[in-house]
Amino acid sequence: MKLSFTSPLSLSTVAAVGFAVASSVAVSNPAQAFSLGCAASIANDVSGAVSCGIGSANQDSVASNRPLTVNQESFFGFSDWTFGGKIGETAGYNGTKSGQGGTWNLSSILQSSWQDVMLVFKSGNNTTLVGYLLADGVTSGQWSSPFERGVFNVPNTRDVSHISVYFREGTPGNSAAVPEPATMAGVALAGAGLAAYRRRRNAAKA
Repeated sequence: MKLSFTSPLSLSTVAAVGFAVASSVAVSNPAQAFSLGCAASIANDVSGAVSCGIGSANQDSVASNRPLTVNQESFFGFSDWTFGGKIGETAGYNGTKSGQGGTWNLSSILQSSWQDVMLVFKSGNNTTLVGYLLADGVTSGQWSSPFERGVFNVPNTRDVSHISVYFREGTPGNSAAVPEPATMAGVALAGAGLAAYRRRRNAAKA
């Protein structure tokens, strides 16, 4: 016997349900003073990065008695970053700490519980913080100063004064704790279909 059913819900209704569910689990902290995206000339200045963005502050505050600058500005849409250390200064955060370019290496300290990792570059006057979100599983790479004349009000490319490393804690081994909207819509669609099937099956038994 072949079973079939017709869902009483329209596709637009299912899509709306999926969107609502996805919205309920999405990050609710939109960037306030952070501009996602960088000029093409500096977007690829950090190898191993998947995204670049520029903040509005020129100070990289990591003081324990006040919020981190990157959290106040919601870098990459998150306000729960934890400061790890500085490249070339803190033990385990290896690489070139300042200048026009160099390397970075987190292989000895990277933890499986780190869901997201970013490098934040600081220079000084006439510049603001520049952040690079690292790709999953990348532990080392190269960097060039993003503080170029065409992007900031500086006569020539400025030296980097330091590079801070921030991370977000997540489920060990899982770097995608928040489901994608498309995935949630699919879950909603499957759930709606299953509910309709059960209703029709129960009605047939009555």
